Amino acid sequence: MPNIDWDQLKTAEQIAEDDLRARVPAEISRAQGRAILGLQGLTQGVLDYMAGITDDQEAMWADLAWNHTTTWRRFDSPFLTKAAAALGLSDDALDEMFIAAAEIVI
Repeated sequence: MPNIDWDQLKTAEQIAEDDLRARVPAEISRAQGRAILGLQGLTQGVLDYMAGITDDQEAMWADLAWNHTTTWRRFDSPFLTKAAAALGLSDDALDEMFIAAAEIVI
């Protein structure tokens, strides 16, 4: 009889979450990101968020991310995390946007 580590078993919800995470691309191009924001009517919200940044250094990083990077990283981008929070996007919504954006061919 196999030795089962009961602490390693996952619920159906955890399995579904793992499956979703596996489908989320780690990065998309900036063009794909801006396209999905435009398609979902969120571009102005990002621009408003950026216009409201009062810290000069944070504004510089936001400008670099928005205008000068080639890719947007889903899981470790401070700008993306802050902008998504400002837009009221949940992690699940952001994941779905990355999945959809990865399908956009420009």
